[in-house]
Amino acid sequence: MTDMKTKPAPKKKAVKRRAAPVVRDTFTVRDLNRQPQVVLTAARKLGQVHVQGRSGERFLIQPEAEEKVEPSRREDFRARIKMLHAQMRASGSSGFTAEGWETFSKMIAGE
Repeated sequence: MTDMKTKPAPKKKAVKRRAAPVVRDTFTVRDLNRQPQVVLTAARKLGQVHVQGRSGERFLIQPEAEEKVEPSRREDFRARIKMLHAQMRASGSSGFTAEGWETFSKMIAGE
C-alpha cells in the first residue's frame, strides 16, 4: 500500500470578474457593421446614439416611440364585444349548455 502514489487535488482557478461594460454614446460605422446589437442596445438604454463615419459625418440613431393602446380604443373594443353578445342573445343563442359541453368534449376526444 505504500507503493501507491496519490495525486494532489487540483487547484481551483480564480474566477476573474469582468467590469460592467461602459455604454458609449458614439460609435463608428465599423462598430455598426460588426456589432449592430451593441449599438442598438446602447440606443435603447441612452435614448439615442451617434454613428460617425470616416469623413466625420455623424448620424443619430434613436428608437421609435412605441405606440400605446389608448383607453378609448379598449373601451370601444369592449363595447363592440358587448354588442355582439347582445345580437347573439337576440337571435336565440344561449351559449353552450351542460349537454352541449359534453357533446363538444366527446367530439374532441374522438368519440
